[in-house]
Amino acid sequence: MSWIDLVTNPQGLREVFNQNPPLLNGVSLHELVVDREGPTLQLKLDLPAYPANPPAKWIRCGFNTVQIRLLFGGVSDLRLVGISTEVVADVDIKAGDGVVLELRSPSMFVSASAASVTVSKLEAYVDGRREVVSE
Repeated sequence: MSWIDLVTNPQGLREVFNQNPPLLNGVSLHELVVDREGPTLQLKLDLPAYPANPPAKWIRCGFNTVQIRLLFGGVSDLRLVGISTEVVADVDIKAGDGVVLELRSPSMFVSASAASVTVSKLEAYVDGRREVVSE
C-alpha cells in the first residue's frame, strides 16, 4: 500500500502526478506545526520529484518545485527528537491504528500516530536552488 492510498483526498496528487505520486524520500521539511485543536500535526514539505506533465499554469510560471502540506488529524502520539534549520528527510506514512508517520533525517526524528492524513495544500513555486523545468 502506497502512502497516497492512506490520504483522505488523493485526487489532486493523482491528477498532478498522473497516478504515480513520488516517494517521500529526500523531502525538504519547511515547517512542522502542532495544534491542540484536533489535535493536529501539519508538515510542509517540498517533494523531491516534479511531475512529468505539470499543470499548464505551473509551466507558464516556470515552477520547478511541488510543495505539499500534510495534515494529520486526531493525533494520539507524537515524538520529536532533534531539530535543524535545513532538514532533508525520508518520510514514511503507513497504516496502523489510523496512520503512522515517521520522518527521519540525520538531525531530526519525528513519529506520530493519527486518525487520518489529508492533503491540506498542494502548490508549486520556483526554488532558486533548483533547475527550472521547461517544456
